[in-house]
Amino acid sequence: MGDKRLFVYKNQAGSEGKVVLAKPGDNFTSFKTNAGKKLNIRAKRIFLQTGAEIHSMDELQNNDTLYISTGEPFYKHAPVSSGQEIIQLSVLGSGGVGKSALTLRFVRDYFVRDWDPTIEDAYRKTIQVQNQVSLLEILDTAGQDDFESLRAQWMMDKDAYVFVYSMDSRTSLHELQPFFELHQQVNENKRPLPPIILVANKRDVIEQDSAKCQVTTEEGRRIAQAYNAKYIETSALSGENVPAVFETLVLEVRKNRLAKLIRRKSRLCAIL
Repeated sequence: MGDKRLFVYKNQAGSEGKVVLAKPGDNFTSFKTNAGKKLNIRAKRIFLQTGAEIHSMDELQNNDTLYISTGEPFYKHAPVSSGQEIIQLSVLGSGGVGKSALTLRFVRDYFVRDWDPTIEDAYRKTIQVQNQVSLLEILDTAGQDDFESLRAQWMMDKDAYVFVYSMDSRTSLHELQPFFELHQQVNENKRPLPPIILVANKRDVIEQDSAKCQVTTEEGRRIAQAYNAKYIETSALSGENVPAVFETLVLEVRKNRLAKLIRRKSRLCAIL
């Protein structure tokens, strides 16, 4: 067995991640010490994203996300502070367009070339937009047709969506249409509808070789207009425009929430 690449975070919301390599033969005590040094803390306990506590190297899998504690319980088991803005979103699209790479670039500021196909992964990250902090709960989903039956579940009760396609694949753009139709069905009773950010990924590929471009900026913008979505071109490889995706999403969600509040108040006034 080779080295295991592990992503370690302080045991708190919005912490910045670091990469730690665990070599075959490493013992758990030394790994815990190394992880603590990476984060400048004294590591005493290690948790998986699920909150399960790790006690041995055998429990670790390559690419695991770990939360390093100085002795306190897993942070997600504590209630979120009252009044904090929480936004729940799903990252959607067909397989191979870079959904996980985009999400990991944002959450960890790290580009992963070889990533096991996702079924679903959940992440949390705090972000400050216009001097207000939001906690993003991000669901990174599978694009393979094998998981089509899960799509409605992934889209339920979300505040917004990130639709991703690849600029070097026209097929990947067309394959967003079923997601859009499902979005309309799942949210048919919501007004306004949860916003969509349409992401044209792999801009770096097109910049390196324009012959690989299958979807122009103009065409992408037309689809965004049809979806009533904001359009952003990104490169998960370089990180170009990746923060802008989530900052724009936050602003769109806030507009939605304000519109809903105004509608409620107008109804109350009409009743009175």
